[in-house]
Amino acid sequence: MSERLYYHDSYLTSFEARVIWLSEDGLSVELDRSAFYPTSGGQPHDLGLLDGIAVTEVKEEGERVLHRLAAPVAGPVVRGEVDWPRRLDHMRQHTGQHVLSAVLEELFGLRTVSFHMGADYATVDVEHFGTVDLAAVEKAVNARLM
Repeated sequence: MSERLYYHDSYLTSFEARVIWLSEDGLSVELDRSAFYPTSGGQPHDLGLLDGIAVTEVKEEGERVLHRLAAPVAGPVVRGEVDWPRRLDHMRQHTGQHVLSAVLEELFGLRTVSFHMGADYATVDVEHFGTVDLAAVEKAVNARLM
């Protein structure tokens, strides 16, 4: 089981860890600790490097966090580097969605039913979206973020 460093410090971008499991092809690894966020709760996984090798996917399998790599790693101890611009973008989109969803529910009783974040845009789907004062929503969201 990996210690999930992002739970303690979401701004952590580099770390060292020990390889505790390696797939037969050497392209999937489990580390004793990781700052890489796996795909979860609608939020995409982090990207970055392990010993200079591209991390192409991070996923959960039960209690395990598995890192898929572009090539095998060599050593039993690796240095991880999280792609900070991507992580920061995801953190901002995630926070923005929570604030927007809270405002829509408080002002208009509209619940969020789904959320998607991507590299170019994010979508927030709400139930029974009808006539809404968008200027009031924008003002309330901005007030919370200031």
